[in-house]
Amino acid sequence: MKKIIKLGLLTLFLVIISSIVVVSFGKTFDVKFATYNGNKHNINLSNETGKVEIIEEKKVDDKYIVKVKAIKPGKAIIYYEHDGFQEGVMLYIHKNMVITAGNYFGESTYSEIIPVSITIVLSYILYLLIQRYNQNKNENLYQYKNIAYLGIIIFLSFFTLSNFLSIFDYHGLFGTIGKTISSISALSVIMFPLALITFILVTISNIKLIAKEGKSLKNLLGLFLGIFICLSTLLPDFVYRLLMKTQKVDIYNLNSAGPYIYNFVESLVYLTISYLECILLGTIIVAIKSVKKKPKYNKDYIIILGCQIRKDGTLTPLLKGRVDKAIEFRNNQLKESKKDLIFIPSGGKGKDEVISEAEAMKNYLLGQGIKEKNILVENKSKDTYENIKFSNKLINNKKTNIAFSTTNYHVLRAGLIATEQGLKLEGIGSKTKAYFWINAFIREFIGTLYAEKKKHIMVFILISIILCLMIWITYLANNL
Repeated sequence: MKKIIKLGLLTLFLVIISSIVVVSFGKTFDVKFATYNGNKHNINLSNETGKVEIIEEKKVDDKYIVKVKAIKPGKAIIYYEHDGFQEGVMLYIHKNMVITAGNYFGESTYSEIIPVSITIVLSYILYLLIQRYNQNKNENLYQYKNIAYLGIIIFLSFFTLSNFLSIFDYHGLFGTIGKTISSISALSVIMFPLALITFILVTISNIKLIAKEGKSLKNLLGLFLGIFICLSTLLPDFVYRLLMKTQKVDIYNLNSAGPYIYNFVESLVYLTISYLECILLGTIIVAIKSVKKKPKYNKDYIIILGCQIRKDGTLTPLLKGRVDKAIEFRNNQLKESKKDLIFIPSGGKGKDEVISEAEAMKNYLLGQGIKEKNILVENKSKDTYENIKFSNKLINNKKTNIAFSTTNYHVLRAGLIATEQGLKLEGIGSKTKAYFWINAFIREFIGTLYAEKKKHIMVFILISIILCLMIWITYLANNL
């Protein structure tokens, strides 16, 4: 709450400072024209509903600068004539006598402070998010909110950078909004290859996965997501073509609501897809971090998560990899800290299995020279949730340091399940086929959307409000 209050105070402070600067210096404005060497020129004023006066004219490099001062609110046009040609700039004189060029929300003197202030606010929000992410990550990497925070950080970083760059080519609030809206579609274009690659990889991996594991909804999740992202990215173009064929909506008439409604829908679709892609990217990063993170060599127990065994009761390559990884960790711990640990092979007996997965792992451990006193069997569990729950009941000691061993793509999933049960475990993963990874990413991506739905809904509502405000300003700029 304190950080939110600080953010609110910072925003209020910058709004006040920006307003003071714009109002204090905005009563005069330098209108710049490109010079044409050797040609005669004239400067003329057309004071329409408002009035300005010229207080200075000068040539600087290749620019001819005319400084004007506000006299009366309304509109005025300043013309630069040369060799029979004429250039004009519309000036809007506001009630507070601030002059904006081009349109009602155009550039004014020192109005660059507006994108500077926005960049500062966005940067501070980014700082708070990164701080929260690092804090949660250091406490426990296996949390859905870590994925949510990281995805939001990636998403917000793009717009912070885009706004920062607009400072150096600033043409008023209207111009900044135009660039922001353009950057929305640009982000979607930039992220489209990720969606396309995801779609291709998921299709290939799902074919392999279905061939190996059989048809199931979870094995098709990635394929559905890839199709959804690709089609959604193309949706605005479809809507545009549809509106082109109808006579009821004129998307070219800037004085009607048509182009602004379309602009809002298009931008919102691009923003939503880009946001989802950033969350997916965050999922991939956290999943990789989960595998690369090495547990401390201070463990009392290591749970080995079970999976399918062979018909003769021996281990499949997938399960053997998990057990071998646990043995490798134990050997490294002995070297590093001289501390031994207890193995907990975990897994019940399936309908088509001759013995429980835990018993099969125990037999393998014994064959690898592990003493029976260092093996504690958990043979009742049917899935990962029960693996961790039942194994923890066997340990029954909150102060015990526990690790778990599974396959690399499954480390994040298992860690998240442990966190869900209020346990803080550290995981290690054995190598496996790449096609398992893709569906794991998609599963946790969908998981974080559900688990952190309040955060995502709040971000979506905030995005919609800001976008609606920007479109409304664009409408006013074209109609005032």
